[in-house]
Amino acid sequence: MSETRQIREVTSDNREEVFNAAYDGSYYTILGCAGDLNEWTAGYQELLEARGIGTPKEFVTFKGADMNEIYGLTGNNAYDEGLTFLMFPLDGLDVPKLAIFRLQAEDKWFDDIVDNNRRRQEAINEQG
Repeated sequence: MSETRQIREVTSDNREEVFNAAYDGSYYTILGCAGDLNEWTAGYQELLEARGIGTPKEFVTFKGADMNEIYGLTGNNAYDEGLTFLMFPLDGLDVPKLAIFRLQAEDKWFDDIVDNNRRRQEAINEQG
């Protein structure tokens, strides 16, 4: 197995830039990563390599509070502020194989998460 990648954290200084890149690049996103993120990245790398998908170039982590603030999520549409997300770009990966893996793992594409939350939030705002 290859060396585990460093995990980049989203901060208030880079949040908008990282989220825009993740949205535009449809980053692979895992919701609810509890415990040691290094174990998550090592485990995903091992699974992806074993299935011939490739190795993510980087991993990025952020919290539900970041999503809530940037996308204006409220009420039942808001994430738990401490919920941990882990995502990675698709560059250099076999995306068709990754898409099948994503369905099996029940993970998401970042742009789908944002678009679905946006639609739900618009409905909440119209009711309010």
